[in-house]
Amino acid sequence: MKKFIIALCALGLFASCSKNDNEDEQPGRTVLIYMAAENNLGYDASDRYAYDDIVEIKKGVKNIGNNHLVVYVDKCKDPNEQYNDPKPYILHFHEGELKDSIPMEESITADAAILESVARKAFTTWPAKSYALSLWGHGTGWNINNDSVKYNARRRAYGGDNGNDSYLSAGKYWMNIPSMKLALSRLPHLDYIFADCCNMMCLEVAYELKDVTDYLFGSPAEIPGAGAPYDKVVTEMFNTNIASVYKNIIDHYRDSKSVPLSCVKTSEMVNLANATKAVLKNMKAKHGDAFSYPDMSDLIHYYYDYTNKQEFYDANDFVLKYADTGDYNTWKQALDKAVVYKKIADWWDTNKSWPHYYVDFEMTEKKFGGVSMFVPTWRQKATENKTIKQMGWYYAAGYSEIGWEEQ
Repeated sequence: MKKFIIALCALGLFASCSKNDNEDEQPGRTVLIYMAAENNLGYDASDRYAYDDIVEIKKGVKNIGNNHLVVYVDKCKDPNEQYNDPKPYILHFHEGELKDSIPMEESITADAAILESVARKAFTTWPAKSYALSLWGHGTGWNINNDSVKYNARRRAYGGDNGNDSYLSAGKYWMNIPSMKLALSRLPHLDYIFADCCNMMCLEVAYELKDVTDYLFGSPAEIPGAGAPYDKVVTEMFNTNIASVYKNIIDHYRDSKSVPLSCVKTSEMVNLANATKAVLKNMKAKHGDAFSYPDMSDLIHYYYDYTNKQEFYDANDFVLKYADTGDYNTWKQALDKAVVYKKIADWWDTNKSWPHYYVDFEMTEKKFGGVSMFVPTWRQKATENKTIKQMGWYYAAGYSEIGWEEQ
């Protein structure tokens, strides 16, 4: 009997060791790079940003170890008939090598249903202990289209898909952030979302995505078409220390290009929304009716739509200007808990093409908060002052309670 018990214990110990060994062998993280390039990022004059980034990715995967990198690519046709891909496809890398190249059906990459389908395929075909997402393409922050996937030249959010392999525009189909959130909510929770697209670091997007990812990082401003240096950042995507992921990627990005960058810890967004509601209420009481359309001159702004006069203003610079010192300091504590890392830039690579729109403010560490925040202006009363109401941040931050309604 004693020998039988010893044998059972030994068998149990062996089984336990085998289980632990299998867990250790499981890949640490699967990262999906979702490349929406059926637009002028696929081909723009002599630049082939998507192709060049894929080349960089293939260099960067050499040191990813026991992890999965999945790249979904939907590119436009090259007018010179070089680097053409007839349909979207998936590249799968593991242990530093390209393991799979899988053709996919033609689709609208800006459709949230396609994002969900591709991510589900990536995460179920190549499972791991954790998951993350990188959004590659065009972006204009929180902007809302009239439909979840619809052409609208003024109000757009993420993606940019022409739907016909054309490179002649930024895209006519766009994905709303609430639609993105809904799609991602049906998938495994993400360690992080790296937004390699313009204007995504705004409080509205961070609040909307707070339940699907632990961290969101990217730029509040326009970024250059070439985007991140993927030969350097791909390895960092798989660091087991999440703080090292966003810090190292942001550092590599900032070292290669002049772009303001930041990272938000999304679990702090509710606290920041509450702090914002309190400070806005006091600011309204102090400034009265004049606060309905605040004077935004001299404030840092990250985006200028020269057709519709729309701008994304730095959240910290705005509150610094209008709040009392004590109220600002209290709110700033909440902001600092949410924005866990940031890198300033006096100018960014894309604003050199329209510099006259970016000479009316001073960029300093004191003013720079790393994230933008919607503030209603009279120029936006027919558009953004209304569509902002479709974002959760509008209600969480108490906009409706201080009379920030369309006039």
